[in-house]
Formats: sequence, C-alpha cells, structure tokens
Amino acid sequence: MAIVLALLGSATLGAGDFVGGASSRDAPPLWVATLGQSVALVLAVPVALVDGSGHVTRTAAVWSLLGGAVAAVGLGFFYSSMSRGLISLVVPVTSVVGAAVPVAYGLGRGERPGNLALAGIALALVAVAVVSAIPGHGHRVAARPIVFALAAGACFGVGLVCFSRVGDNAGLWPVALSRTTTTLVGLGIALALSAPAAREASRRTLWRAGAVIGIFEVAGNAFLFLAFERGSVAVVSVLISLYPVTTVLLATMLLGERLSRVQLAGVALALGSVLLISSG
Repeated sequence: MAIVLALLGSATLGAGDFVGGASSRDAPPLWVATLGQSVALVLAVPVALVDGSGHVTRTAAVWSLLGGAVAAVGLGFFYSSMSRGLISLVVPVTSVVGAAVPVAYGLGRGERPGNLALAGIALALVAVAVVSAIPGHGHRVAARPIVFALAAGACFGVGLVCFSRVGDNAGLWPVALSRTTTTLVGLGIALALSAPAAREASRRTLWRAGAVIGIFEVAGNAFLFLAFERGSVAVVSVLISLYPVTTVLLATMLLGERLSRVQLAGVALALGSVLLISSG
C-alpha cells in the first residue's frame, strides 16, 4: 500500500509542477508557487477536519511545521532556477538530490530494504535524471541556476526527512500544518524577490494556476504522509521523486512536446524501478 500511495503522490505532485512551470511563462514564478501553497492551506484544513482520524502530538506538529518551512525555501530556489529557462536541467538535479538526502538518512538509521528494492532505488535515481535529460548540447550553462537547483533538492530532501518523522496516527493534519509554514515563508520570499503580476492576463493566469496547484499539493502531500506512515523512508522518498515522469508526459500530451529516445528510456527505467522496489 505504501508503494501505491507514494506513486499516487509522485503523479499528483508532478502534475502540480507541470501546471506551475507552464503558468510561470505568463506570471511571476514565485507568486505562482506562493498562491498555490495558499490555496493548498485553505483546502487542507477542511480535508483534515473531514478525515478526523488523526491525533497530532507536539512532536508531529513541530516536524510538520519545520518540513513546510524547509520546503518553502526549496520552492523559492526551485522556481527561481526554473525562471532562468533551465527547467530541463533543474528538474533532474533537484529530483536526484531530493531523493538522495532521505535515502542516505534512511540507510543511516539502519533501514535495510531487500536487494531488489535497493536495485530499484538505484535505478529510480538514474531514471529521474534520464527522463528529464537536456535535449540539446553545446550551450553554456550558468552556475547560479545549478547551485539553486542543488539547494532546492537539498531543501526538498530535508523536508521529506522531516515529514517522515511525523509518525503514525497523525491523520492529514500534518498536511495543513506544513502548508501553514510553506505559505508564510513562501510569501516572505516572494515579497523579497519578486514583483506581483502587473498585467491582467498575468493575474488571471496566477489565480487559475494557484487554484489548480493548490488542489494537487493537498492531494499529493496527503498521499505522501500516508505513504510514510506505512513504508520505508528510503523507498517512499525515491518513489515520490519520480515526479518528473509525470511532468514530462503531461508536457508531451498537452503541450505537444516530443520525448527523445533518451527520455523514453528514462520512463521505461522508472517503470522498471517501481517493479523492483515493489518486489523487494
């Protein structure tokens, strides 16, 4: 069940990133991210109330709030890097680093998945990089976006570790708590680094994108917390980090972008990694 939940979370979060990336072409990226988190917060509270199954301890609340704050910093780096036009590089770098941090944490704590699962984890890390492979060569890559992508991945990885420490029986309240700090910290970053949307078209795009991203964020994080309650930190974190597969597939279907042979191979590797992890 943890594997299914993690894959659902990966697909949902990948869809949200697709909407955010596409919308950022017509609206300030940091404000797209911030409004998405704000909508997620508004939706997460009633969802947690309706669920009504959780009991949040002080420790769970602290880890949820901390994870949300770290994730907000990661979003700031992530969207700032993507706004420089290096999405094809930002996605794999961020994903691989974001997966590697909790995997190292889980193994350091003594988690020992089976041999097939370990092979699947390694294959998934390769798949994440391959599926978002840079389509061309010969162009110079600036250092700052790469540094931002590394920082974003590190923040997302630390955020996943924080969320894994929430513990069992917290229900969906950690989703609401984490969105609180993500929204507040994200708002501060947006105010400091980005001007609000000035054009009417940009504002319309901003509100539409925020609503859709918020829905995907709540659903994706709900799947994430439920998966961590039931599975290994290393396995769940790697499966969640397969979200570029969804992003690339949606870009192909909805924007008419074609997958290269290398990217198609990456999708196949991702599917193979899921089979190995589920078998291990």
